[in-house]
Amino acid sequence: MNMEIEIEGRHKNTFFHREEVNFEILNIKKTPSRAEVRKALAVQLGAGEELIVVDEINHEFGSTCVVGFAKRYDTIEDLKKTEPMYMRARHGEKDEKAAAPTKGEGA
Repeated sequence: MNMEIEIEGRHKNTFFHREEVNFEILNIKKTPSRAEVRKALAVQLGAGEELIVVDEINHEFGSTCVVGFAKRYDTIEDLKKTEPMYMRARHGEKDEKAAAPTKGEGA
């Protein structure tokens, strides 16, 4: 999907080692997926996709624009310390606890 993203606002949050970004996607017919938005923002912000978390994507019925909020972290360690597991899972990270076999399984 070819998207035209405009950065509406940027704020550097030094406490959490991240940049908070408000964006708008113009001239679209359907709501893009988090993965599509993440990839487009990575290109525009000059960061790796693994450092970007898309928090919100809001698309009003009948509108051709989408507004959203994303965060670009300085390092993957900062992202893991700050973002909850459910949010990291939405972006493709596997839960280490769920992947590890529990006592009594498989033996």
